[in-house]
Amino acid sequence: MAQDIEELSNWLESHKGNTLLIRKEELSTGLQQIFDIDQVTLALDHISLISNENNVDDYIPKQELILHGHGNIQSQNGMKDIPQEAYEIPLLGDIVTTNEKDGLKVETEKAVYKFMIQ
Repeated sequence: MAQDIEELSNWLESHKGNTLLIRKEELSTGLQQIFDIDQVTLALDHISLISNENNVDDYIPKQELILHGHGNIQSQNGMKDIPQEAYEIPLLGDIVTTNEKDGLKVETEKAVYKFMIQ
């Protein structure tokens, strides 16, 4: 898992200054079925990896990757600006990264993210 988080961080670091297209497919708990899809466009400025190791609440992930930059989210509810110019990726459960021809795919316990350069 740590290797996959490092691969994701390195991929994002190498694309700072670019505009990313991020497709998030949220999974139903325990079902591995997609129930919500968001599409994010983000001009990536920098990233932060936040550790919540002392947290005892299972609702808060032990790690989060924060993508900083200006962007917007297109969801079923319409288009909105990203709050506080930060997009959070909770790193829950096993993290698996897969290089794809047009970007990087990241699978977590709760969602599948596809990162592409726009």
